[in-house]
Amino acid sequence: MIVVLVVSVNLAEWAESQGISRVTAYRWFRDGKLPVAARKVGGLILVDAPAAAESSGTTVVYARV
Repeated sequence: MIVVLVVSVNLAEWAESQGISRVTAYRWFRDGKLPVAARKVGGLILVDAPAAAESSGTTVVYARV
């Protein structure tokens, strides 16, 4: 079993982290061309971005048999 942590961030914050203009990101969302999953919650657009891997070198495994 592989577990992937997904974090929701504001569309403007996501755009800044990707190095694109927030206006471009909003246009992509409106046109349905955003390359990541996103949803509108009230007046806020949340992007489901995978969480960044920690650089601590720690590995956590959950297994059930």
